[in-house]
Amino acid sequence: MATMQDPEDYVVKSDVANLAPAILEVMDVARAHGVVCWLCYGALLGLVRENRLLPWNNDAELGCWHNDRIGDKFQLITDELNKRGYHTTYYSSNGSVAVRRKGVIVNINCFWREGEYAVRPHEGPSAHDHVGILAYLLYWFATLMVSYPAGFLGNTFRPLSRNELLRIIIVSIIRLQPRALRRGLFLLMLKGSIKCGGIFQKTGIPKVYFNKFVMLDFYGGKVLVPDEPERLLWFIYGEGWRTPKVDWSFYDDKNKVDSGILFIDEVWDYRQMDVV
Repeated sequence: MATMQDPEDYVVKSDVANLAPAILEVMDVARAHGVVCWLCYGALLGLVRENRLLPWNNDAELGCWHNDRIGDKFQLITDELNKRGYHTTYYSSNGSVAVRRKGVIVNINCFWREGEYAVRPHEGPSAHDHVGILAYLLYWFATLMVSYPAGFLGNTFRPLSRNELLRIIIVSIIRLQPRALRRGLFLLMLKGSIKCGGIFQKTGIPKVYFNKFVMLDFYGGKVLVPDEPERLLWFIYGEGWRTPKVDWSFYDDKNKVDSGILFIDEVWDYRQMDVV
């Protein structure tokens, strides 16, 4: 009989001492610019199940609702966080803001209301091991076409990794091009990624889980969470959500059996996006 691995033996992937205050800061900055975020996925799981962030999680996911003006707000949030020393990027293609600093990865992800579901683009080329390198590269370059900002805003006073520096240089060059051209190139590269085996779906969670929110204590501060987090976690992770699991991912087909998340084999309508 297989022996269950002790969670304390899991590989540590995040610096909780830095990640926790970063989450509070990101949520405060977002709120100041009119975007209300709640704790989601692994960060919510750790807080509800163990009253902590899970150190074997490499990031923290925050959710928010999409609206017509959120692109403008995300640009202001990105600028403010960069001024505070983070390496922050707004991806207008899928309504997300990626916030990075040493030991810190925080992602803000928009949900769209569609019928009874809260839906998001589910883009696989960057996560699936079996997806070809060409599909991945086309997807990566496509996202750079619609990324914000360019230049070294907010990064002058801290060292940049090689990947951060490369990305800043590429985006700075790309953003010299007209918006219409960047939009066209984005759609062309995305189509190429799909033809090369890139996986693009939509995911849905019943929006009833996000109808009401409550505040919970969180590392000396407070964070917003859905008012029935146990029900949501059961839906997302299955009835075994109380049992720690290492390297659990939505991208693994084996986990889709337990999760209630709806996977819709339909490419996001990227033509409706508001390119920045």
